[in-house]
Amino acid sequence: MSAEPRWKLTKPRPVPASGPRADPDRNPARVLSVIALASIAAGAISIAAAATVGRDSTQNLAFFGVAGAAQLGWGALALARAPRWWLALGAVGNLVVVATWVVSRTVGLPVGEYAHVTLPVGFADGLATALEVVVVVGAAALLVRGRGPARSLARSPGVTVAVAVVVGALALGGVLWQAGAIGSSSAGSDRNATGGVSGPYAPGGGGSTSGGGTSGGGYSGGGY
Repeated sequence: MSAEPRWKLTKPRPVPASGPRADPDRNPARVLSVIALASIAAGAISIAAAATVGRDSTQNLAFFGVAGAAQLGWGALALARAPRWWLALGAVGNLVVVATWVVSRTVGLPVGEYAHVTLPVGFADGLATALEVVVVVGAAALLVRGRGPARSLARSPGVTVAVAVVVGALALGGVLWQAGAIGSSSAGSDRNATGGVSGPYAPGGGGSTSGGGTSGGGYSGGGY
């Protein structure tokens, strides 16, 4: 009977990885969740603007309608998959909207119905712009990362749900404010004689009217 060795060398069992090393795409997916939902929220506010201040202004209706639809569509698709070109498109598109807002609130737009008129800053448009800045910064960060397409829902469902609750609440507040259901705008949110609503995008003051007129002076609508 041969003696068997009391011990023998064995390979250690692999320890399951945990934390960021287990899924290197988890953090980018979390960023993608944030910017995708931020884009959807900004789009909802833009659509609300199109439905309110866009009623008496073709310029506002076209701008907010196109911007809102683009932001909603971009965010919805980004939740599932966001290749680099899609991230670049979202960053550039939202940057254009942010730049337009900054110009309209500082020196006034050079052309259009409200050329050279400095518009006031309201809660809804300020919130929408902040969300758009989040999209621009987040998309740019993912582009600099220089890897393949990021996926949101599949990688970070918990974070996506949490962000959806927070951003959804902000979007609801922005939409209700834009619709005049809560708060008040810098130009007033009272209904005028023609049934229109002066929204937070409207420039205040002055006795002239634009796009349908108001009963108390000023503009019945404004825009970025």
